[in-house]
Amino acid sequence: MEYREQLKIIKSHKWNEDPGPAERRPKKKHTKRKAGAVDIVVWLIQLAASAFLLAALCILGIIPFKFIVLLVTILLVLLLLTRFMQRRAYKCRKKRRSGKGISICFSILFALIGGYALKANAALDKIAIGEESGQYTEQHGIEVTQRPFNVYISGIDVYGDITQNSRSDVNLIATVNPDTHKVLITTTPRDYYVTIPGVSGSACDKLTHAGIYGIDTSIATLENLYDTTIPFFVRVNFTSVEDIVDVMGGVDVESELAFTTSEDSGLVMDVKEGKNHFSGKEALAFVRERQNLPTGDNQRGKNQQALLAALIKKAMSPMILFRANGMINSVAGNSETNMSEKQIKALIKMQLNDGKGWDIESVAATGDDSGKQWCYSYDGGPLFVTVPDWSKVEEIKNKIHAVSK
Repeated sequence: MEYREQLKIIKSHKWNEDPGPAERRPKKKHTKRKAGAVDIVVWLIQLAASAFLLAALCILGIIPFKFIVLLVTILLVLLLLTRFMQRRAYKCRKKRRSGKGISICFSILFALIGGYALKANAALDKIAIGEESGQYTEQHGIEVTQRPFNVYISGIDVYGDITQNSRSDVNLIATVNPDTHKVLITTTPRDYYVTIPGVSGSACDKLTHAGIYGIDTSIATLENLYDTTIPFFVRVNFTSVEDIVDVMGGVDVESELAFTTSEDSGLVMDVKEGKNHFSGKEALAFVRERQNLPTGDNQRGKNQQALLAALIKKAMSPMILFRANGMINSVAGNSETNMSEKQIKALIKMQLNDGKGWDIESVAATGDDSGKQWCYSYDGGPLFVTVPDWSKVEEIKNKIHAVSK
């Protein structure tokens, strides 16, 4: 075969052609992306934040066990989800999100909630007095979620420091039955003309003057009047009432009457018959007013009951959890109670666990407030007082005993 013919045959073979760009490029080997140290650190931070949240909620001690179990499940699922996203990103040929951003957001959220819980726990410790000193050991032994009990709610007529002795302008007894979910709110006029056990002997005085001798004296006076036992008290002042209502975002109160408050109440405003939405300052003026009310202190006591009932109803809402820390901090230093921290937490936990509403009934002691009498604690002359209607006092006794069964 001639040389020229051989050359034509050689040139006709494709393997001798110049390879294209794709054929010239060497093939890359596909390798799995190795786990980054940053991803691992972020996941460990999420794990630590989850543990911190659980520990903080256990220390707070108000979350029912079933919710704790649910929370543990959610936290584990979130940890597994973050880990899954990281591993998927390691194995995938294409660049994928490893979940670092989501993990960091979860960690911040858990840390904030845990800190919120610890702050609420510290504030509760400030409100519950007597535990460190060993006082009220008998009262602290009462199972408040198992048996009925009475709480004396005393409102002193001052701003600021709650520990100062002062007249008690608000005198309410809340009879609580945790089994039937009933609450009876009893109000007694500040000018009720009664004896003060251990102080006045057989002489009578205004109920409000009992507060000058201490909270225990006010309790003994009401126990003697209604023939009942009042193991617990809550003491509040003007500051705490304003703060609690404001932290709650205001409160809706049903007023029996339409009236205008006087300057002595702290704020001049119009109150309409029926539902009113009050801020803290407005709520305080509502319960302080008596000059422009037809029955004076008797109606003021009913207004105080209306505010307390409204506060209880709003406090029973699940949404209150988002305001709980603010509420507790607002009353720390401006209120006190001899209930133990454990008892307070037990009541909150019970409410969160069953979520039941409360049947709230109000009753007010009445009497004749048209005259003056000599009072044990004041020797400057007779003072206006409210002479008890003893038939009404007897009726209240029976109601308290009925709710306490």
